[in-house]
Amino acid sequence: MSEPTFEEALGQLEAVVTQLEGGDLSLEDALRAFEEGVRLARTCAARLEDAEQRVRLLTRAPDGTEGEVPFAAGSEGATDA
Repeated sequence: MSEPTFEEALGQLEAVVTQLEGGDLSLEDALRAFEEGVRLARTCAARLEDAEQRVRLLTRAPDGTEGEVPFAAGSEGATDA
């Protein structure tokens, strides 16, 4: 079975948190849910770390230095057509 996407893992993590916050689980079920939540949180963190690394590679200057790239608010999803 393949690893879930970031969005899938985050959704599953949110469901686990909701279960745990409900307080209706037995101790054993709560421990299992907690373990699953930790696994999902680690998956999400790894996906975010990978995305950050990819952004760094894409924004690296030809000389290999990293610089800040300005982000224009409101430009998400905008295309130059």
